[in-house]
Amino acid sequence: MSETWKRWEGQVVDGRFPLLRYLGGSDRSAVFLTERSAGSPEKAAIKVIPADSAATESQLRRWKQSAELAHPHLVRVFESGRWEVEGTPILYVVMEAAEEDLSQILPERALSPEEVREMLPPALAAIGYIHEQGLVHGRLRPSNILAAGDQVKVSADSLRASGEMLASAGGMDGYAPPEAESVKLTPAADVWSLGITVVEVLTQRRPTWNPAEPTSPLLPKDLPEPFAEIARRCLQVDPQQRWTIAEIAGRLQQAKISPAKSLVASGTRAPAIDESRPRRKKWPFAVAAIGIAVVALIALVPTGGKKKSEVQGQEAEPANSAPIASSPVGRESKPSPATRPKTPADGGSSEPSEGAVGKGAVLQKVLPQVSPSARNTIEGKIKVRVRVEVDPSGNVTEARLVSAGPSRYFAQRALEAARGWKFTPAQVGGQPVPSEWNLRFGFRRTDTEVVATQTAP
Repeated sequence: MSETWKRWEGQVVDGRFPLLRYLGGSDRSAVFLTERSAGSPEKAAIKVIPADSAATESQLRRWKQSAELAHPHLVRVFESGRWEVEGTPILYVVMEAAEEDLSQILPERALSPEEVREMLPPALAAIGYIHEQGLVHGRLRPSNILAAGDQVKVSADSLRASGEMLASAGGMDGYAPPEAESVKLTPAADVWSLGITVVEVLTQRRPTWNPAEPTSPLLPKDLPEPFAEIARRCLQVDPQQRWTIAEIAGRLQQAKISPAKSLVASGTRAPAIDESRPRRKKWPFAVAAIGIAVVALIALVPTGGKKKSEVQGQEAEPANSAPIASSPVGRESKPSPATRPKTPADGGSSEPSEGAVGKGAVLQKVLPQVSPSARNTIEGKIKVRVRVEVDPSGNVTEARLVSAGPSRYFAQRALEAARGWKFTPAQVGGQPVPSEWNLRFGFRRTDTEVVATQTAP
């Protein structure tokens, strides 16, 4: 079917959504890159499936229900409908675009325990939110845990009401719980699939299990804690014996350790980062304040459709990031001595070597103008990431959103502010050159902070 799906590239679904590029699929579905809104195009993903007359209305109803959900770690569903291409009736759903998913990482390598510890809190938060709404995911697996910008997100196009009976568990492949074909699905089914996924991301293979036997799957002996216990508690044959999402979060919180403290205790120094070497492609987890995310998840406070912005976990600053202190909205500031380029008076060389690269620095920042009423809707922190292109004179020539966060309002404020930033130019061989920066905005009720990171040259 992949050749058939790929042949559809260039078609325009429903007269509005061009199939720009085939991203992948199966015999039953295909996903393409598309655009929303002809006025100011926004990249999105569109999934198409053959229309089954017996299930068309129920599927469209589920997608419409998913479009009403809002959580920072749940892939947004925008629109859905029906269409016909080459005489084939199809259903389509338009969703938030993601850069990659876990199934694309696993053929190359397993995740480290630290990466899984970072991935789980946002995924658990999204799954817990789904369950609060009286829904089950029904398709938890590595391919449905995605990275959108710098956020870990869970897909939302397969959700169904808790208590529904699956017509067939075949679509769940090796992630289906023992009860999938005989009883109605409940949140415990997602817990089983999550247990399979935890084992797979750590070992690159699913646990050994014979559905005909009344015993739990056999786990690898070298599975590290707390993941071995989490998997064991998730993979109970009796759904009533499985842990809940909150219990998984609680166990993760209990086992939380500080890598920095571990290094100090062992007398080992963290290895220096060689910026001259190409970096391995890394799954973009939010890597700090995990404890905060898990504690918030344990509380499992129902959102009930409130129009408040969602809490998002903080993330660690990269090695070459330049943190900028918080200040009142709209105030401009000059670079501190820590960010000012070195001069000969500081011990710097006045004659750079040929080909030497000199980093730029922030010369002027502009913080977003946010109304008090909008700021009062914030719970925790809202994160927005903007990438800016800087010319050799230090002026921003282009600003674009990399990660918009849960609110278009705050994303737009960040984008507008980023265009007013100024930089001392980067240099190569003593000559000013264009550069590229990431600006990570963190909106709180009391203030706004920004971390600026030069990414090129």
